[in-house]
Amino acid sequence: MNAEKRSLNVAIVGGGMFFDEIIGQSFKDFMRGGLSGALTSIGMSHWAPSLADVEIRVSAVGTRSEKSGTAGRIVDWFAEEFPDVKIDACYGDAVWKDILATHQPDVLFVATPDHVHAQPILDALEAGCDVITEKPLCLTMAEADQIINVAQENGRIVAVDMHKRYDPFVREMMSNAHANYGAINRVRTVLEEPLEVSTEIFAWAEQSNPFAYVGCHWLDVVHHYLQVKPRTVFATGQKNLLLNWDQHHAEIARRRGVDPSSFKRQGAIETWDSIDVAVTYEDGMRGDYNNNWINPAEFEGAVNQEIELYGIYGRGIVDQQDRGFREAIIGDGSRTRNPSFGGRIHHVGGELEIFGYGKASIAAGMLAIMRRRLLGESLEELDETYPTAASQRDVVQVIEAASEVAERNYQHFQAGRGTPVTALLTDTEIQIVDPTGS
Repeated sequence: MNAEKRSLNVAIVGGGMFFDEIIGQSFKDFMRGGLSGALTSIGMSHWAPSLADVEIRVSAVGTRSEKSGTAGRIVDWFAEEFPDVKIDACYGDAVWKDILATHQPDVLFVATPDHVHAQPILDALEAGCDVITEKPLCLTMAEADQIINVAQENGRIVAVDMHKRYDPFVREMMSNAHANYGAINRVRTVLEEPLEVSTEIFAWAEQSNPFAYVGCHWLDVVHHYLQVKPRTVFATGQKNLLLNWDQHHAEIARRRGVDPSSFKRQGAIETWDSIDVAVTYEDGMRGDYNNNWINPAEFEGAVNQEIELYGIYGRGIVDQQDRGFREAIIGDGSRTRNPSFGGRIHHVGGELEIFGYGKASIAAGMLAIMRRRLLGESLEELDETYPTAASQRDVVQVIEAASEVAERNYQHFQAGRGTPVTALLTDTEIQIVDPTGS
């Protein structure tokens, strides 16, 4: 941090699925005009006068493979608008270590694959960095507890990009849920990603699953707004399409009228098509979380997102497909847009900025870091102002439990023994209950 001129030095590791659309563009906006312009979307504009002068600069971008050249491409993309800003492209299996040592950033933004979140976060905290990480925080309770403890010991912030929390439609419904609907009996959610995510975009799909990857969004929304604690988990899933990708990908290509060799990912993919999770909370409420990453690209909406509440006095639903606007364009087909997520604005002169809850979530983390570093506020004062690592502990617990239960139930089902496995959760542990004794 520059003592003479207030600034924040940011480094980024990982390219991320939405890098150009959300992550990179958000930091371009912050570099251009600071954080003030993004604060209204999170109800924090009253902090703008105190932080309007703070410069945000990206100093390094790191990705794993130099052969792919992702970091270099991103740096060139930044240079198109900021030719005088020196940003280094870095590569390596643990590229964040070199970045932390060489560039000594104030903030490390972690956009690595799901299973490679914990170590960069921990190393950054030990180096005195604050962190913003893509969701989920991590994949196991052991990792979550370590991150939370190390952050506390070092007095540092770990913010998680849980952007659904800032969806204006979701926020409106969830903030008023108990007042409008009374006691909530059931929550039903759907989050379905396009098939391309698991077959073309993410080579690491085998290291995660659709519930961990996107179901975490709805877990965060439910836990944050309803303040409930999970107590039991039941999970099942399907491995039909992706596990038999060699058999099916040619037919998918035929239906789309393309060459089967055009698919980036060839060979069977050892991962889930879908995972469905039922969570019972300590107040008796049931949460049903339905997730897949094999949704057809032809679906009218990039992602199918739904959340529905059933209360004793009423019900509410937010449906991404039906709430947006529809377009039919020659060569592009008919699509239902979601203008709340990363809407793009071209100003006079051609400059591009974005708004929406994708950017808002990152801004919430950056604001907390600024208030901590520049205004001297405590971690306790900042709690609840952004998606903290501690707020994700229950989310990670459910993710870990569901992954284990789904795998065990899948094995039982394949052997003709039904789906008998559940998990009991306490504040400190996951107890797998398998009545078969297997």
